[in-house]
Amino acid sequence: MHAVLRTAVLLSLAAAAPSGPAHAAGAAALEHVSVPRTPATCSAEGLCLEVTVGPADPADFGACATTTSVTATVGDPVSWCYTLTNQSNQTLAWHSLSDSLHGTVFAQQAETLGPGQSLRHVLVERAAAAAAGPLQASWSASAEQARYDVDDTQPMNYVDASGEPALPMTGGFASGRSQAVQLPFAFDFFGVTTDRLCVGKNGAIEVGSSVCAVPGSMLFPSPYLNAVIAPVWMSFDSSRGSLHTKTLGEPGQRRFVIEWKDLALTFPAMEGYTFEVVIEEATGAVVFQYLSTGSGDGSWGNAGDGAVSGLQQSPSSGQMYSQFAPTLTPGKAVRWTPAVQPRHSVATTADYDIGAPRLLLPIPAMTAFAGIGISIQQPLVIGNTGNRTLDWTAGEYPAAGSALRRLAPLPAAADGRADAGRATVQRTSPLPSRPAQTLGDWTLPAYAMHLIPGTGVSFVDFDLRNPVNRRTIMTDTGQGPGLDNISGGDFVGDDFAVQYQLDTLMDRLYRVDTLTGARTLIGWPTAANTVANERWSGAAWDPATDTFFAVTTANLGNQGCYWSGLYTIDLDTAQAHFVGPVDTGGNECLIDIAFDQSGALYALDIRTDALFTIDKATAQATRIGGLGVDANFAQSIKFDRASGILYWLGYAQGVGFVATLDPLTAQPAVVGPTPDSQEMSVLAIATAGTDCSTPQDVPWLSLQTSAGSFAPGAPVGVYPVTFDATHLAAGEYHATICVFSNDPTYRAKPAAIPVTFTVQAPDAIFADAFETR
Repeated sequence: MHAVLRTAVLLSLAAAAPSGPAHAAGAAALEHVSVPRTPATCSAEGLCLEVTVGPADPADFGACATTTSVTATVGDPVSWCYTLTNQSNQTLAWHSLSDSLHGTVFAQQAETLGPGQSLRHVLVERAAAAAAGPLQASWSASAEQARYDVDDTQPMNYVDASGEPALPMTGGFASGRSQAVQLPFAFDFFGVTTDRLCVGKNGAIEVGSSVCAVPGSMLFPSPYLNAVIAPVWMSFDSSRGSLHTKTLGEPGQRRFVIEWKDLALTFPAMEGYTFEVVIEEATGAVVFQYLSTGSGDGSWGNAGDGAVSGLQQSPSSGQMYSQFAPTLTPGKAVRWTPAVQPRHSVATTADYDIGAPRLLLPIPAMTAFAGIGISIQQPLVIGNTGNRTLDWTAGEYPAAGSALRRLAPLPAAADGRADAGRATVQRTSPLPSRPAQTLGDWTLPAYAMHLIPGTGVSFVDFDLRNPVNRRTIMTDTGQGPGLDNISGGDFVGDDFAVQYQLDTLMDRLYRVDTLTGARTLIGWPTAANTVANERWSGAAWDPATDTFFAVTTANLGNQGCYWSGLYTIDLDTAQAHFVGPVDTGGNECLIDIAFDQSGALYALDIRTDALFTIDKATAQATRIGGLGVDANFAQSIKFDRASGILYWLGYAQGVGFVATLDPLTAQPAVVGPTPDSQEMSVLAIATAGTDCSTPQDVPWLSLQTSAGSFAPGAPVGVYPVTFDATHLAAGEYHATICVFSNDPTYRAKPAAIPVTFTVQAPDAIFADAFETR
């Protein structure tokens, strides 16, 4: 009954993991190892590199493959292992690795490697696309960190770019817009080669980011961004001035100009800021040029007094030119040239062949006609256009169940609310179950955050019907990656390789690889802040409208959690739209939400310990019933969309448990304890909803063959489908045949073939005419 939220959610400030390929979950990016032999490929400088590849071991993602080639299917977990041995007489401390398949794997990674020592990096990923060939890998290392030489003594050669179209500046934050820009050439920035920039109205550029939103910063280096070019990083009026880009010169000697034109400070109110950044293709140099920087009267805010200026390599490393000092004077040019440093490098290869079966259904829909009492057949045609064996099944979908026991209720709630007289909720029919498991023999695969006091938070997958079966994907022990800040998430569609998660502390939306736990930042879904201390608490995907919804909670001193808001979030831009405050008729604390397959929205309230439905258009809530227990701390609810059962990860009376909730009454039934009986949250269930027909649903439709295999290049198979009108009245009948296969496109969801069967009565007109003769 007490509305208590875990305080660690609001206090932890662990850094987010960078986007890109993930190293072994829970392991260091670079690990010192002992190698039994020197790799065969060595450079003249004495660096030796070996790349091995093979199927990833789910029990140990840090294990190094032992072969130099792999044959895999799209979606399979693959482990790449890079081992560097230093046979030179120098100690190397900064490392960069890239290859022809992944691009930059890491750049300027710090790790001391003495003569005779070896380092290893393991990269685990799902094979993403069909491809084959040799992987070309290159590892370079140096004794010193990459840096730039700075020269502010040369005269300015300012380029006016204002004749070019202004950038639209539609991304980022309302207080400081940003715009993604692609350069006409790639350049090297602290060891990372890129042609992508995110240009901020606030006088800073993030380099190489796939997400474009440059926040303000009073810190340098900024903990909120990775690589940054900052000529004048400060707060400018979002409604004043414009930004322009211009390319000069011929290929190989081009210069790319980004100009901030006629900007004005917000505080103090001051016009007169025009400056630019020039990036040189031939030299890799970055030049800051200042045409005007304020009013020129010497008051605070002039000449960058209040700004940060410099180059940032990472959230923990950078080179500052100026910070809160009036040093960015009009007419100044600051040239940053990559410093020449001795580097050792070595390259080698490994072979890979990644393929996939491809399900072919040349007849995408079936339409049949028959008279009453007639049985006919039509062909179901199936083939394989891929380069791996296709296995398929159709027509049989066994039901799955589990024995449940009732949860002992607590005394009636102190607020006097009773279940009697509550609004009724229409129950939707459960969908037929089908084998959608992705985790071996687990009957109901699910993912969640597992909170263990004294140990940390782990991202795990487990069997909801037998919760003790679990696998740890990634663990956060307080040093990162901030898993204790994740408050809500769900799968979208039927892609169970990716889960979308909300970070309540940093206001971030992530796309998370469920194999490795690697996170890709999408953006910042900022809440409306209708009330103070509003934080994300839960999220769910609506299959009826293909919309991602989220709820917030707010705490107020001794009052605790007392308010919740409903939002939709754009999964491409992370922009949050406020639907409205959730109205339950009193104070509420919605800890999570869930959608059934029809699109009905349910919410779990831990202030009143009750289950609600919510109108997703208005945020109006209707109470279903009480949970019967004192729910506290981390909780989560989600529907198994294949069966229509609502599951609850609960925590009450100091014990964590998995239960089902009756959507009509809110009555819980316990499945079993959570692993170690501890708190779990951010539940996502890896089963798909479907309109697949079963023999019980459509006895008039039958498949003579319900399974098969096709080797690559095999001819298509033709299988009779029987339409039987023996026991049907005249009319039109509909069904869906679902074909399950190992085609990655349909790994989590079947291919659906809609079926229409029209049963016709004898021709009444013809019969009457015949009888009159």
